[in-house]
Amino acid sequence: MKLELNKRALLQLVAGGLTFAALATSGAEAQETKLRLSHHLAPGHLVDVASHRFADLVSEYTDGAVSVEVFPSGQIAGLRQGAEAVQLGTVDFVWTDMGTLGNWRPEYGFVSLPFLFSGNEHFAAFFDGEGGEKVAESLRRNLNIEVLGFGNAGFRVVATRETPVREPADLKGVRIRVPEIPIYISAFKSVGANPTPLAWGEVYTAMQTGVIDAVENPAEGLVNGALNEVAHHISKTNHIMTDVNLFANAGKFDALDAGEQDAIHRAAETALAEFNDATAEASDEYWAQLAETMEAIDDPDRPAFQKAMAPVWDEFVARAGEPGQAWIDLVVAADPT
Repeated sequence: MKLELNKRALLQLVAGGLTFAALATSGAEAQETKLRLSHHLAPGHLVDVASHRFADLVSEYTDGAVSVEVFPSGQIAGLRQGAEAVQLGTVDFVWTDMGTLGNWRPEYGFVSLPFLFSGNEHFAAFFDGEGGEKVAESLRRNLNIEVLGFGNAGFRVVATRETPVREPADLKGVRIRVPEIPIYISAFKSVGANPTPLAWGEVYTAMQTGVIDAVENPAEGLVNGALNEVAHHISKTNHIMTDVNLFANAGKFDALDAGEQDAIHRAAETALAEFNDATAEASDEYWAQLAETMEAIDDPDRPAFQKAMAPVWDEFVARAGEPGQAWIDLVVAADPT
């Protein structure tokens, strides 16, 4: 009887130990946090490269406790949908721009105003300084967004199927794809074009079939989208400086411990710095690639474009009010030139 009791006790002890081990293993697995990052650009785009760099660094800095899976090409959401998803928390990280956020708070569209930034140095002076700090505070307060970093994707150019663009009049009546951002629509209406909002994934086919006649984007976006296959002319209008920023849902970010939050910010700082350097270095290279197969106009009448698009600033202030004007004043004051 005593032997039987000892055997039974031993079995219970072993069983208990196995149960404890299983629970411990389950607990360890539960500690891994899996997060999702969405962007609307193609694999290989510098945004995609930066996304994977960020993911790798997050894993490294947290010893694998936090993992980030990257979803490119709008697999989860397009540009506007991603901007909404990060506010709601249905996606954890997203690359988007301030102009798109203007769909929810009109004053945030200030970054997309035509000819607002004089160049890369002006962009950096604003976003790396007081301006960037104020933007981050405002986005967290108003849209539940934690800013991880601001990216500069470069000036935008115009690609057309049939019409060379040397001056604003050349765009009269041209159906040009623009992102779903109010300021872009206003900017191209101001030069007599017919702006047509389309998701980026639809642009190639729309150009190929003649649904649209033109598209505007930084040179890198046109190269990665293979738009040189369906457009024949390219013009370096440099009408809008493109921001592309890495944002997190504030609630999801706050749920992480302090060490994980710090790791994510450090990973983003490195990934964004490398992205901005790579974009600046590659800008001329991407333009040269387009010029190999397209008629390239390096020096269109930019002062004429600036004059034609100037009323867009007044429209913006009328819509965004004093907050919009305050952002403009901060940007203008930050110009180092």
